[in-house]
Amino acid sequence: MVRKSMVAGLVAVQRRPGLVALTYGVNLALAFILAVPVYVVLADVVGPTGFGDDLVHRFDIVLWADILEKAGPLLGALWSQLLWMIPLYVVWKVLLSVGLFHALRDGAARPFWTGVGRYGGRGLLVSAIYGVLGLVWAGFSALVTAGIVLGWGGEVGAFWGGFVVGPALAALGLAVLDLMHDYALIAVVTDERRVWAALLAGIRWPLRHAAAPALYALWLLPAALLLLLPTLVEFNLGGVWGVFLLQQLFLVARAAVTVAWYGSEVALYEAVRQQETPLLAGTDAPVPFASGEVASGRSG
Repeated sequence: MVRKSMVAGLVAVQRRPGLVALTYGVNLALAFILAVPVYVVLADVVGPTGFGDDLVHRFDIVLWADILEKAGPLLGALWSQLLWMIPLYVVWKVLLSVGLFHALRDGAARPFWTGVGRYGGRGLLVSAIYGVLGLVWAGFSALVTAGIVLGWGGEVGAFWGGFVVGPALAALGLAVLDLMHDYALIAVVTDERRVWAALLAGIRWPLRHAAAPALYALWLLPAALLLLLPTLVEFNLGGVWGVFLLQQLFLVARAAVTVAWYGSEVALYEAVRQQETPLLAGTDAPVPFASGEVASGRSG
């Protein structure tokens, strides 16, 4: 079932390239909106030093530390931007999720924006609750970290608590909540669940179906690689335009992985639901998306 769901996600990218283009375009616009204030602050911090070109070509931690020491208050203003940047990013990710889940469900060519308008409100409420759960887990992870650091003491305790156990515990818990959040939104879209029913469905789904975390882990690897690769690639090659074009390739690839990932999760959800739901006599069952039979059409 995991393999069929993966194939269904890849087929979704092939049959619905408009969804990839839409995801890429909005992500690019959002990145521009978020990057401009950051660029302005960093330019004000780095520009007067005369080391801007050096930092663009190679990150120097000693030089950057000296700049921070002299321009700390100005750079500190950058944190105030997070008050609107983070909510904007989260809202778009939720709307993107419900739009893609709607567009890809049932193997039909459904319009993306119809899903956003119909399920966006409930999706945001479900996501807000999962956000609270994420904060609770982050606080729990911080307490465990503090306990290890204080209980063990010394550099060993600080290393294992602050750099191993704490981050690993936080990352694992947040990944599980993200997985549950995905299936809660799928329940909202495909089953018309209310907020609390969808919340509980999302929590139960990966606990009842081992294929869900397996599918999540398989897609997490390419997504993480595409997130890290831009920091590992030598961007000096090709000049400014070469860097820009290379960045766009990464963004398009990430958009394709997003569409394939969500398509796979919808396929798995619908396939399992079809197996679990007894068919009524004389009623035709909908063809599961996991079968790879996907209707073509525009993203809407």
